[in-house]
Amino acid sequence: MALTHPHKLGLTVLALVLGAAGLMAYKVRALGYRLADILPVRQYEVTYALDLDGHGGDVRVRSFLPSSDAHQTISEERDQTSGLHLSQAMEGPNRVATWSGADVPNGARIRHAFKVLPRRVSYELPAGLEVPAAYPPSAAAWLRPEKEIQVDAPEIRATLQRIGADQGSVVERLRRIHALAASLQPRPFKGTTDALTALRLGESSCNGKSRLFVALARAAGIPARLVGGLILEPGAKRTSHQWVEAWVAGHWVPFCPTNGHFAELPERYLTLYVGDEALFRHTADVNFDYRFETHAALVPSPQAKATFTLFDVWGLFDRLRLPFALLRTVLMLPVGALLVVLFRNVVGMPTFGTFLPALLAASAGETGAGYGVLAVLLVVAAVAAVRWGLTRLELLHSPTLAILLAAVVLALLTTSMVAERAGIAALTRVTMFPIAVLAICAERFYLSLTEHGARAAGKELAGTLAVMLACHAVMSSLALQVLVIGFPEVLLLVVAANVYLGRWVGMRLSEYRRFRGLLGGAA
Repeated sequence: MALTHPHKLGLTVLALVLGAAGLMAYKVRALGYRLADILPVRQYEVTYALDLDGHGGDVRVRSFLPSSDAHQTISEERDQTSGLHLSQAMEGPNRVATWSGADVPNGARIRHAFKVLPRRVSYELPAGLEVPAAYPPSAAAWLRPEKEIQVDAPEIRATLQRIGADQGSVVERLRRIHALAASLQPRPFKGTTDALTALRLGESSCNGKSRLFVALARAAGIPARLVGGLILEPGAKRTSHQWVEAWVAGHWVPFCPTNGHFAELPERYLTLYVGDEALFRHTADVNFDYRFETHAALVPSPQAKATFTLFDVWGLFDRLRLPFALLRTVLMLPVGALLVVLFRNVVGMPTFGTFLPALLAASAGETGAGYGVLAVLLVVAAVAAVRWGLTRLELLHSPTLAILLAAVVLALLTTSMVAERAGIAALTRVTMFPIAVLAICAERFYLSLTEHGARAAGKELAGTLAVMLACHAVMSSLALQVLVIGFPEVLLLVVAANVYLGRWVGMRLSEYRRFRGLLGGAA
């Protein structure tokens, strides 16, 4: 006996739901998937951008490159320098890079890039640990005074006694020293500040505070050393940072008195070297300039890469070197399209096409929802004005569309330029909107305007923007993104919902409002 349509529909929906549930259960129970591993992690790409004028002579530039350790993983390192030879060597714990060359012209450029996956590290220090009577030679070397770290100066010793850090456990001493260094008034970096100067002035940048910490710790019998590096943040900058490590119970434990971190290192810190070093040394009179260019991107976590092996879309995008944001957009588009179907078939809200609101919502990921709506309105207004002018020329359809495409491009570029002058950074990214999507939206508006009038066109445009905002809110949900990216079979549930809505014969919500008089009379 043949199945009726309702039964076929029900069996199809049931099969899709069971398929999605079965795949998810298999991943969790048999393959060991964990929701915690689905969360993406932030990876940074850092570029050393060094410029100099060689004047046709010999040039040498020395700096430090990062190493992988418990706090950071370095990968995809590449040097794009021409005219200068790069050599590397380990000097103690530091990776020293030297770029050198002969007959170096003016305008020479050094470009060295790498990716870093940082992790926050923190330590639980043993509360009752006493200061050891002796240390291994590698640690004991960091007890000695240095030129800028005056361990034996009477003022350092007197300060140690005044704050009570000359006695007690290691943790008690370090807490008092950390509190004193952190209490110095912050000052912008103006050059090297030694420990005594920072103490006498009662103010310093990160290098003076860190040297004072190190001097006091060494005077208290605890090996300590400076650490140099960067605080990772997208953009270009010249500022580096210094903090401290102290030898506690066989480990180098990080402290940052400048930013108030005790026995922990935040995720955004990139370690480049240890010791009281200058980040750059170079040949004199070469007009040396530098900056660090940093870009951030979300990538799958190492745990996800290792365990998510079934239908591994993350791994596919990773191998193809496609951005994680593109994967997120691709996987969330069916969810947005389902929302549009709900608004059109169940609510009865008119929109320009079935997928246009979802595409607009995905495009607004770079600008934000508010500026995305503004961009759509500006482009629609500009294209409608151009379209109105073209009707008087009676052009063929294809040339008309080509002119409208040019109008979209000009409208986007103008909006971006005005936004830059106004300092609206989010709106400057409007040029990342897919031009074809905006052109179709503007064309649909104009056709509706000419065929159905201003009221109907305005209603459809308002409906499109309202559904776009709803799609943006849902598609931007981190929880939903995590679920769909980790378990793409969730899209089978989206298909099941569309199958059910495909046979929707109920009244739309807007029809209840439209016919409420008749419905009330019938009741």
